[in-house]
Amino acid sequence: MYSSFLTWFTICFFCFALRTIFNFLRYRHHKIANTRIFVNIIYGVMFILWFSWFQMCFIDPVKMSLPLWGRLAGLLLFISGVSLFILAHLKMKGFTEQGFVEMRGIYSKIRNPMYLGFIIWVVGFPIFLEKKSSLLSSIIWISFFMIWKRLEEKELEIKFPEYKEYKKLTWF
Repeated sequence: MYSSFLTWFTICFFCFALRTIFNFLRYRHHKIANTRIFVNIIYGVMFILWFSWFQMCFIDPVKMSLPLWGRLAGLLLFISGVSLFILAHLKMKGFTEQGFVEMRGIYSKIRNPMYLGFIIWVVGFPIFLEKKSSLLSSIIWISFFMIWKRLEEKELEIKFPEYKEYKKLTWF
């Protein structure tokens, strides 16, 4: 069981690393990062990333013992994180090159609600399942999210001069 966990962890880590390399290439304006095939490959990598992460969580052999309220809090965090991600993704659909953000709704309060949603869900789900190794691994995944967030914000500051002011008005 532990070797299966490590296999899924390794696949997940590898996919996170690939996505991070993609973000670095995009930040550096490397021509390959904007090709349709490469972007489609990254979508596939992201599917594998989340599939492997869920597999890892389900088969994690190191169990915690939490009271019911602790597990329910984990479930609430997971649901909140997924909901925040979905809401942010839906609100982003209408963005154009002329405007970097909709100054109403979720984006008027939180700059990166999708990343925040990811963070909340990678902490909440292992708590709900009472899986200790998966919860501890969230430190690694959150580190990757923070790298992605930082690169994206640097890019937005270059692309949109008003982004620095927007950062002052919003959280995360």
